[in-house]
Amino acid sequence: MLKKSLALFGVLVLSLVTGCASWTRAPVVKIGYVNPTTGALSGNGEGYDWVIDQIYEYIRENPVLVHGRKADVQIIVYDSRSNPELCVQLAERLVLDDKVDLLIAAQTPETVIPVTSVAEKYKVPCVAIQAPVDPLAHARDSYEWTYHAFWTIDKIYECYRGLWTKAGFPPNSGAKVGTLFANDADGNAWHAIFVRRAKEDGYVVVDPGQYLVGNRDFSLIAKIFAREKVNILTGTNIPPDFLSALAAFKAEHVVFDCITMGKCCLMQSDVSAFGEAAIGLMSEIWWDTEADYVSDLTGTSSVALNEAYAKENFGKKMPQPAGYAYAALELAVHTIKTAASRDKKKLLEALAHLDVNTIIGPVCYNQQMGGLHYSETVVAGGQWKLENGELVLRVVDNSVYPSVKVTADYESGNVTKRAW
Repeated sequence: MLKKSLALFGVLVLSLVTGCASWTRAPVVKIGYVNPTTGALSGNGEGYDWVIDQIYEYIRENPVLVHGRKADVQIIVYDSRSNPELCVQLAERLVLDDKVDLLIAAQTPETVIPVTSVAEKYKVPCVAIQAPVDPLAHARDSYEWTYHAFWTIDKIYECYRGLWTKAGFPPNSGAKVGTLFANDADGNAWHAIFVRRAKEDGYVVVDPGQYLVGNRDFSLIAKIFAREKVNILTGTNIPPDFLSALAAFKAEHVVFDCITMGKCCLMQSDVSAFGEAAIGLMSEIWWDTEADYVSDLTGTSSVALNEAYAKENFGKKMPQPAGYAYAALELAVHTIKTAASRDKKKLLEALAHLDVNTIIGPVCYNQQMGGLHYSETVVAGGQWKLENGELVLRVVDNSVYPSVKVTADYESGNVTKRAW
């Protein structure tokens, strides 16, 4: 059966055990996972526990062999509370106290960068996923124990440019692009690439400078955007920061023709807080529940996984990060099965040479940025729509990866005018 225990410090320990006495002598394999279960990034951690249950169902029916015996696979999850400094402490606890064999670093640079730093420091194989490649690659000179899967910021810029074009503002249109980036690792990486490439594409960039995470006063930025009559608002923010920015834009009656925002506009649980302003917002889609992906490990498809999630979660669509959490665990199990050992060098070798189809698409670490080996994953342009009273993110542009299925038409209209 699946055994769970919830202890202090927000740790969830899960282990697959059985009543058979032979399991007490089985080799124990531990996977460490730091998740933003609570705090400003909790939307990115949503659904992880359900995902872990699905992976355990697979392991129950398809035991993992280590040193020729059925292994007792344990997944130890700590809640980072969306705090990067706490991520370091928890990852070290997983390595030093829990003695994990493998780490998972997932859900935004705020989690991935600190966890991978611990993996490198203590030489623990690490499955990294769901953080833009650029800030992770630039966080240190080299990586030996970390292999990553996600998209590059250049691809996100091209995705957003496709959305701007849909909105009637193609390159060389002279449209004004207002930037809203935090002064953190993620914001710094996005800001540098977006400002440079937007200028190269003939847009007029209105850059008020980067703000401190947790800022609650965006009135000066709102005044600048109002004065410059900005057409496009773009950036990447945590949800509380963007909510504060929206309040300032409303107070100054700032009107945008389109808004493309990363991080804060990805999950229904986050955008619901924006009220009517959420309708028409645009963001990237890195995993769509209607995608034609099938897991080599479990045999399930994106569609079937979402249907199962909805059935057990009051009809709710499976969040994008939950899809990536599933993929991270797929990659971890693939690694353990291939290595068939707890030896960290054998696990690292297995991880480095993975070439598999996952629920988010194919993963093969054949690309490199700086000292980081990574596998680039697909991305498309999405827009939030109100369907039967529910906010739904639909694919409206696939210009970057035409293989992604478009699921709705772009709807024009000023999102801020609709809200105020």
